[in-house]
Formats: sequence, structure tokens, C-alpha cells
Amino acid sequence: MQLTGATQLTLSVFVFFFGLAMGSFLNVVIHRLPRDDVSVSKPRRSFCPNCLARLGWRDNIPLLSFVLLRGRCRECGNPISWRYPLVELLCALLALSIFTTEGFGFGFLFYYCFALALVAVAFIDLELMVIPDLLVFPTMLLGFVSSVVSPTPLLTGEHLWDLLLAHGWPRPLASLSGAVAGALLGFFCLFFAAWVYERRRGRKGLGEGDPPLLAMIGAFLGWHSVFPVLFISSLLALVAVFALIFAGKLPRAKKGEGGPPIPFGPFLSLAAIVWLFYGQSIEHWYFRFMGI
Repeated sequence: MQLTGATQLTLSVFVFFFGLAMGSFLNVVIHRLPRDDVSVSKPRRSFCPNCLARLGWRDNIPLLSFVLLRGRCRECGNPISWRYPLVELLCALLALSIFTTEGFGFGFLFYYCFALALVAVAFIDLELMVIPDLLVFPTMLLGFVSSVVSPTPLLTGEHLWDLLLAHGWPRPLASLSGAVAGALLGFFCLFFAAWVYERRRGRKGLGEGDPPLLAMIGAFLGWHSVFPVLFISSLLALVAVFALIFAGKLPRAKKGEGGPPIPFGPFLSLAAIVWLFYGQSIEHWYFRFMGI
């Protein structure tokens, strides 16, 4: 159905504010999920992580409360982390972007849940160097459900998709095969790389949560996205490391010794979001560049 300009604008505004609200909730998930002394549902009301004072409704308005409070807690005066408004704004922009490409429907629902999980993983890993299984594995299962409910050749690649359909495969099954193949390839790709590194160097080179995270990404984006996402994330990590070393924020690794640990989850998450929005364009550019 073709929407009028006014209707499209109204829906876009609604989606943006919906994204802000989801970002506010995601901040709760990011802070509470990896900690043992709290849960996502208890305590029910938000609180200041510094003084533990419960926050009223006027201090919980996405973006606006941060501005009105000038970035400080009303009770204790300690600074509020910039993560809170950043996550809220990021979730709003992601909601608007996915709505623009997918419209309303199952596609928007599944891809937005995927994007929220990536944002949560990135910030949790950045702060605590951990990727919660409780976040990754349910999202991976959601990727399998998405592949069946909204079958797409993007998960298998167009040529394999046409081949499977020509051999009588139902569209949901063909789509699911791409999601399962993506999850398996993503997991074993990083698992094998980590195993080889540990055997050769005698120390771990990857966190235990990185292979499941790439498996989750493969479940949503398909098997052919695994290596591009891995390449983009490695490139982003390399640029970030050099930038931190140049700025004096990260010491150089000594010869024969490992450098300080760097969380890889944020780079995998960012690369997955890049591929989600621009994967087809990148593929088409690459094929034209290679003359394929």
C-alpha cells in the first residue's frame, strides 16, 4: 500500500519515539543483564547506579531528562554516563532506518530485535568484556524463526536460492537452511581461529562469547555474510587499535607478549549493522570491481 507523505511522516515520527523508548529500556538491559545483584525486572523502577536513588518519571524521559539534568543525577549530583542518551538516540535512529527499508511488518520486528541485541552486546562487552549467552542464544533462535516467517533469498544467496527452489524446496525451508548454515559457519569460523591461536601462542586470543555472537549474526544475515562481517569487524578493530595507540590511550604490545585485551564484540556488532543496511550494495560493488 502506497502511503501519503503526511502518513509516512507521522509514522516516521512515531517510530522514532518508539525507538527512543526502546533505547531507554535497552539501557536497563545493558546495566542489569550481566550483573548478579539485579535483574532486568527487579527492582521495577530505575535507579541511579551511583547513589541507588530511585528515579521518578521526569528523570526517565529519553534524551530530554539528560539535557534537563545537565548530565547529572538529581539526588547525588554525580555525572550520568553518556551511554544512556547515546543508546537512546542510536536505537531511535536504527528504528527509523529499518522502518524506512522494511516498512511495518515482521521484517521490521525481527530486524529491529536483532539490531537491539547488537547494540546491547556492544556496550556490555565494551564495559565488562563479556557477551551474555542469555542475550545471544535467544536472538539466534529468533533469527531462525525470522527465516521461516519471512523467507528471503538474502540468507542463501540468489543463485543457491534459485537452485533450491528448482529442486522443490519450500521457500521457508530454503531460507532456514541459509540461516542455519550462517550460524554454523559463524560459530566454527571463530571457534577454529581461537583454537589455532591458543595452540600456537599458548594463550587465548578471542573471548568465549565471540563465536556465538558471529553465529547469531550468521543466523540473521546468512552464511555468505559471515566472512564479509568478519573482515569489516577486523578492519574496524585494527583502525581503532592504531588510533588508541597513536592517542596514547593504549600501550604497544611487547615482543613475544600479548597486548591488553580488546573487546571484539562491539566491532562485530558494528560490522553486522553495516552489512544489514549496505550488504547488498557492497556485494554488487565488489562483483563489479572484480568483473564478475
